[in-house]
Amino acid sequence: MEKILSQEEIDALLKGIEDGKVETTPDSPPGGPEAVAYDFANQDRTIRGRMPTLEGVNEFFARSLRNPLTLILRKSLEITPHKPVLMKYGEFTRTLPQPCSIHLFRITPLRGTGLLVVDPKLVFSFVDIFLGGTGRMNFRIEGRDFTSIESKLMMKVVNIIFSELEKVWSSVHPLSFQYLRSEVNSQFASIVAPTDLVLANPFDVELEQVNGMITLCIPYSSLEPIKAKLYSGFQTDPLECDQSWVRRIAQQLHTAEVELVIELGKTSVSMQKLLQLKEGDILTLGRDVSEPLTAKIREVPKFLGKAGIYGSNRAFQIEAKITPA
Repeated sequence: MEKILSQEEIDALLKGIEDGKVETTPDSPPGGPEAVAYDFANQDRTIRGRMPTLEGVNEFFARSLRNPLTLILRKSLEITPHKPVLMKYGEFTRTLPQPCSIHLFRITPLRGTGLLVVDPKLVFSFVDIFLGGTGRMNFRIEGRDFTSIESKLMMKVVNIIFSELEKVWSSVHPLSFQYLRSEVNSQFASIVAPTDLVLANPFDVELEQVNGMITLCIPYSSLEPIKAKLYSGFQTDPLECDQSWVRRIAQQLHTAEVELVIELGKTSVSMQKLLQLKEGDILTLGRDVSEPLTAKIREVPKFLGKAGIYGSNRAFQIEAKITPA
């Protein structure tokens, strides 16, 4: 049976409510979900996954850039792409050394401005090579800006980079990279707000004893029109593959150099006889002079023919092509 309050108890209860001694807000049910603040302006929560097409473009760009840089520097170098990194622009600029070779560019027909950032170690090494040095000396990076001569020489590399970027992007989405200006301090190269997202595409460059990074920084919002292409994977169906990629790979294969070796013959000698060999000694190769010689590519027989002289050069005349079994 429910207890009925007396008039005195009702008066005491009302007085307690007025004085704040009695809680009137019901307790939250145990185990209920907690409300979490959500910032709709924060893009970090809405961006997930890799960009296979962009990673493929970066791979092609690294290989494409190596040849013209090797020719202009006359030094062998290696360029290795890293995975694109999505971060806030403020975080990106905090990672840059001072001074730094920063080049602003416009991407047409996309909107916005991007950055090409070159490690100062690479800049000084490039300039030293252009001026006849080895590029291996130690440089004092901090405490000074680039001279006008260093900046002009560096533009040779910048122009090559933009040219190769346009070539590799033409197979995915034709883009034009238009140089705007150069800076040495990231404070004067604000392409977006510090909290806006950018896509950093780093490339590790190894030039003999000098290592440094070349980074392409592009606002994430600028990629909006082609985002679907960047997130899509490469098609494996040969009927659906991008024929422009196929043509470009075929062109690169046609210009690739291979070593053709003409094998005169083989023989075996003992270590004692090998140590006693001298000028004028004759070694028999175990092959009849009338037998055709074999031309090999990477130890794979490709042609049969005979050796001779053409003009003032030694030559090999192909008589038959070896068909794989």
